[in-house]
Amino acid sequence: MRTKGPGVLESRDARLFSLALALLACAARADDPALRTVVLANRRVPESVELARHYMQARGIPADRLCALDLPAGETLMREVYEVRLRDPLLAFLRERRLIEQVRRPSDSVRRHESEWQTLSTSIRYVVSMYGVPVRIADTRWRIGEAIANRLRRFDLKDAAAVDSELALLLNADYPIRGPYPNPLFNQMNEADAPPSAALILIAARLDGPDAATVRRMIDDARTAEARGLEGRAYVDGRGLAHGSYALGDFWLSEAAERLLREGLDVVQDSAEPVWGPAFPMEQAAVYLGWYNENATGPFLQPGFRFEPGAVAYHIHSTSAEKLRTPAEHWTGPLLAAGASASMGCVGEPLLNLTPHLSVFIDRLCRGLTFGESAYLAQPVLSWQVTVVGDPLYRPFRHVPGEESAPATDWARARAVNQLVRAGRFNIGLGLCRRWLAETGSPILREKLAELYARNDLFPEAAEEYRAVAEQAATADTAVRAGALALRILRVLNRTTEADALEQTLRGRWKDSVVLPWLETGRLEEDAPAESPSLTPGS
Repeated sequence: MRTKGPGVLESRDARLFSLALALLACAARADDPALRTVVLANRRVPESVELARHYMQARGIPADRLCALDLPAGETLMREVYEVRLRDPLLAFLRERRLIEQVRRPSDSVRRHESEWQTLSTSIRYVVSMYGVPVRIADTRWRIGEAIANRLRRFDLKDAAAVDSELALLLNADYPIRGPYPNPLFNQMNEADAPPSAALILIAARLDGPDAATVRRMIDDARTAEARGLEGRAYVDGRGLAHGSYALGDFWLSEAAERLLREGLDVVQDSAEPVWGPAFPMEQAAVYLGWYNENATGPFLQPGFRFEPGAVAYHIHSTSAEKLRTPAEHWTGPLLAAGASASMGCVGEPLLNLTPHLSVFIDRLCRGLTFGESAYLAQPVLSWQVTVVGDPLYRPFRHVPGEESAPATDWARARAVNQLVRAGRFNIGLGLCRRWLAETGSPILREKLAELYARNDLFPEAAEEYRAVAEQAATADTAVRAGALALRILRVLNRTTEADALEQTLRGRWKDSVVLPWLETGRLEEDAPAESPSLTPGS
């Protein structure tokens, strides 16, 4: 390339170079999922429109992508109302803005409940329904017929569905509404690998929950977590089922736990039948997966319990989102009220094998895909019972520890240590943990060092580090969790006098704490409580 002087391009070449840069920038911007997103709000609910604008500004979604419709204010709407007041106006909105290309179908080919429009192409991939948009579509059958069919387990006759799951098929004109519809995105590694039949499948999710304040916090926390990385532990609460049709749920959970371990997270896993009780010391939770109880219970109902910003939480149950806008009933609403940013739930009986396959869901999240992509790649069927609650553009694992020269936070350092140990570089991980602990004094890293000592059979050193964590703890959960491990190791070492003194100290300091009974897991007697999952993460 010729120049007029050192570093000075000729004007024509400079213009071409600038144009090339501009085209590259436009191409990169065209791949931005925000430009492929439409936001749906209920104009009858003022908070719905306000939250929509807040979300769109946070994500950089163009202002003309807000579709505010006149919808019922409750959680349920009838099928005819869905078609006339939600589906058809939304399609018209997309056509008017040339976000989709459609042609009208011959009237004699349109059956009841079908759309009059055939989709030729779309530039939209995500539809986000805001707080105030109904959650479920009621069944069209008479109640008595619905009850008889359910009793006979004829779920192929069911046409009740989650609004999200129905909106996923918005651009498909002629699918049957009765029973589940196969999802062509299911179990694909990403959207690019999906078959051509997936081209018109939308990723439909909702920013919804117990109240408007919760939804605003969900939006903001997802952005915070993306910027700094998802921080905290993963908790996986299984049932220990190895046989029968319900063993599938435990298989998903164990595979998800293993995938999170590979990602470097500290994973606390339980395989006992009862769900965790109120004495379970759960804190700093970034991921929660579990089953099977009708209503949220245990640590989630503790007054001081809060998930970490950006946390992903899901509980397998047939009615986990039967009511969504509640902080106390079922699971999805209470998990969001407790600080989670993303969840899923069932608005009606889904059948276990037709719910999100958690092994797929967690794997795709860990690969850096969005929450919405991961949720839909994990669902075997659509036009069914699952509602996806959270920012679908949120990528919890966008920030990968180790991308920077040195991890920036204590949780990122702990993940880096875990990954080194898992890769067979134990001594390097141990050395880094010691060094970072000396530099920061972090209780997170001290507890990690204690775990590494225990795994290397350095039990006296492990006991001292766990004891230091327990004695210096700022919360009862930390004190009791680390204290129970210190007590058990001290008693294995026959240092019972020290163990008894530590237990007395902890019981005195945290005498009013609901988690104090967990100290009993530090005993060696055979009659110790059965609810004692591994609290040594990363194992």
